[in-house]
Amino acid sequence: MISKKPLTVGIVGTGWVAGAHIDAFRSIPDCTIVAVSSRSLDKAKAKIATHSIAGARAYDRYEDLLNHDGLDIVSICTPHPSHPAETIAAAKAGKHIVIEKPVSLDRANLEQMMAAVADAKVLTSVCFELRWIGLFKNIKAMMAQGLLGDLFYGETSYFHGLGPWYAQWAWNIKKEMGGSAMLTAGCHAIDALVWLVGSRVAEVSAMASTSKHNPLKFEYDPNTVALLQFESGVMGKVAASLECRQPYLFPVLLQGEKGTIWNDHVSTLEWPGMRGWATIPTALPDSGDVNDHPYRGQFEYFLECIRSGTPPHNDLANASHVHEIMFAIEEAVLTKRTVAVRRTPRS
Repeated sequence: MISKKPLTVGIVGTGWVAGAHIDAFRSIPDCTIVAVSSRSLDKAKAKIATHSIAGARAYDRYEDLLNHDGLDIVSICTPHPSHPAETIAAAKAGKHIVIEKPVSLDRANLEQMMAAVADAKVLTSVCFELRWIGLFKNIKAMMAQGLLGDLFYGETSYFHGLGPWYAQWAWNIKKEMGGSAMLTAGCHAIDALVWLVGSRVAEVSAMASTSKHNPLKFEYDPNTVALLQFESGVMGKVAASLECRQPYLFPVLLQGEKGTIWNDHVSTLEWPGMRGWATIPTALPDSGDVNDHPYRGQFEYFLECIRSGTPPHNDLANASHVHEIMFAIEEAVLTKRTVAVRRTPRS
């Protein structure tokens, strides 16, 4: 019988994403936030007060949060470069870990994270939370029912213009912080396609660009497009643009021998007499605001996995493949060649 004992959570970081994590965890029964850490004790206390987290302790040292008595889960919501060291420390402390994306900006740190988590035998949940959006759950269900037949093509994109109007723009445009268009944001589109196709990617080719005048001051190419060859034989395309001037857009297209899914529209030979697209009323990935993202579904699932001892489908081992795809895309952009996707050791 699976234990339903309350699980305790410590939040690392006090920014925008941390607030979304706090709200999601607070909405889940049998789950309590007991600590918040920041380099600034005042910020940690303010986050606790703003979100009315009764009884939570504020820390200005991450090590002290890890030593909080009875802590089960650490939720890492800090800037990207901090994720590897914080994940490794949490694993060594025996804590289960929620890790915001990207988990690492480079392969060396990713490998160290994988080793630490594997050695500690703790569970992890990487924040590819769009797996829990209504559209993706419905797509998975329709594919399981055979409405598309065998897939042969898939396409996802992440189009989200980042500028001074966006809270994270000032640091996200820096190479050492954002990494690349795919690492900082387009990873959601890559994970979505890999998740929906249900196959690993064998190799990629890619190109990237910056607009002529670079008005938003990106230190890396904010526009990337990649072609993916899946091991299953499916062809794929993923694009990301962070300097587009338009509302947030996350289009999804899947084509199979029996039908096609285009966002919330479906056409299939399995439904005789169709005339045009059928529309599925469902939640779409149509907002870049993390407060609109389905973290609750991700975290509820993670708590169930912890209680049952089952590795989540979005754990670090699984997410390492998405990151290896992104590292291969970076290499393909630089070399202008097709690049094989590596497998992270111990994944």
